[in-house]
Amino acid sequence: MVVFFYFCPCMEILNECPACGTNAKIEYLTCKDFGYSGSYFTINQCVSCKLLFTSPRPDASEIGAYYKSDDYVSHTNKSKGIINRLYPIVRNIAVNQKVRLIKKLIPKNSSVADLGAGNGYFVKAVLKAGFPIKGYEPSLEAIKLAKETFNTDLHPIETFYTTGNEEFNCITLWHVLEHIHTLQETLNHIKITLKKNGILIIAVPNPASKDAEYYKEFWAAYDVPRHLYHFTPEALEKLIGSFNFTLLDKKPMLFDSTYVSLLSERYKAKSSKAVQIYNALYRGIHSNMHAAIYTGNYSSLIYIFRKNS
Repeated sequence: MVVFFYFCPCMEILNECPACGTNAKIEYLTCKDFGYSGSYFTINQCVSCKLLFTSPRPDASEIGAYYKSDDYVSHTNKSKGIINRLYPIVRNIAVNQKVRLIKKLIPKNSSVADLGAGNGYFVKAVLKAGFPIKGYEPSLEAIKLAKETFNTDLHPIETFYTTGNEEFNCITLWHVLEHIHTLQETLNHIKITLKKNGILIIAVPNPASKDAEYYKEFWAAYDVPRHLYHFTPEALEKLIGSFNFTLLDKKPMLFDSTYVSLLSERYKAKSSKAVQIYNALYRGIHSNMHAAIYTGNYSSLIYIFRKNS
């Protein structure tokens, strides 16, 4: 039996676009929460800036319960199932790529902040590479896990909003911006705490990708209601630009298309596990090839912005 939470007091109904404030929207898609509640949530699209956003959504005080899912392996040490077993392998490769990117963008010993640091694996790698870094994380369980597993100290996310002006040379959000309730407040504080010509790195899923087009409401990267927003390149570039940032570059996260497709195949659950794996590999490769040849719309994209002087 499907339970709908649309009129639950802990749900926020968004009458205005959280990016631009426009109150005109269209219904884009209805998706199921496959990770926790089994409920259905609506994704709306702003008619002005084209941002996709989940509404109704759990408020900030209640959404923590929706993260109690084995799919959130960045907050756990679980290794059950092929997806969770693949995660550490992909994570190691991805973190090395992220660190190399940091080294190219800012001088050594430059200060870094990582918002939504998860279990602290990236923070530890950046520290090892010679950069002072502060990791901020909303989950107390993840903060504890970072200390126990990687001996890495993370800070509660609330403390980020008390940091001073122009403290960091670089701020990173790896698949984090789509989770933040206080979108405008957070982006404004990022602008304040970044030094002049500082670098902002944002990685988010791309609903304009070929795998998103194929899986539709089963596309795992919609991940309602944990993902509050769903950023196409057009919408994200417009939003960040409004805070006086200039886009420098976009880079693909090549593993995400297959990883997301594996989850999406599981959500569809219309074939055996072997067929699901085959389909996911095919869809992941096909999505990357289509992006590389035609559109540039990979399943996930890394956006590199510079704060204007």
